[in-house]
Amino acid sequence: MTASTAAAALAALMDDAPAWLPPVNHWEIARDGDRWIVSGQLDTDGDTLSEGDAYRLLGPVVEQFGQQLDDDGGLIRARFAHFGVPCDVWFLRPVLRWVVPEQCATCPTKLGAPDVRFVRLGEGDREAPVICVPCRDRMQAHWVALHRSPLVAARQEVRELLLAETGEERPAWRQSFTELDGAEHPDAISPVCTNDDHEPNDPTVYDCCPEPVVEVDSHVLGAYLVELLNADAHVDAEGGEPA
Repeated sequence: MTASTAAAALAALMDDAPAWLPPVNHWEIARDGDRWIVSGQLDTDGDTLSEGDAYRLLGPVVEQFGQQLDDDGGLIRARFAHFGVPCDVWFLRPVLRWVVPEQCATCPTKLGAPDVRFVRLGEGDREAPVICVPCRDRMQAHWVALHRSPLVAARQEVRELLLAETGEERPAWRQSFTELDGAEHPDAISPVCTNDDHEPNDPTVYDCCPEPVVEVDSHVLGAYLVELLNADAHVDAEGGEPA
């Protein structure tokens, strides 16, 4: 078989394409060992053609000639013959390319050097930030310190206590009076009472009020503790962690 024979088969394909032939955007003739073949690239419609679409478009060729598709993991090829000349139409699976930015997303470290290790924050996401390994290690150490600190453990215990006492994980806190003696400043802090008979603006602790009632010697310290506890309540409601 000569190159002119393969060229004639290609001309026939282009002049009067069979109904089973899928759209092709590039044809060529080439030597394959001791023979000439005609090979065409499946039209990918501007690189938007999916692998499933490629299988669907190549299916009629398989049905016409009774041959299985060749698939080596990178190239899918449908083989056929035209006027005795071996032909094929192929589809190249798109390669997912991971772009590495010039600089770490959290520090000035350049990522181009071969000795600089880096990680991507998001599996399977090419748009995810890329950071150097030292930054990754610092972030991990900070997370461990934050989530395993005594403060976090104490905060969890308080959540459980308030849930048992009030039915709410984070009720609002207030400064309150434990005695009806006309004291000038509140001498305690306690959860806000939700009893309908308790006036919302009345800071006195009655039998209807939930525990715990914590006495404090300084109303200034009491005000600070109320702000801290209510700040935790706000963060919990937003689903985050206090700073």
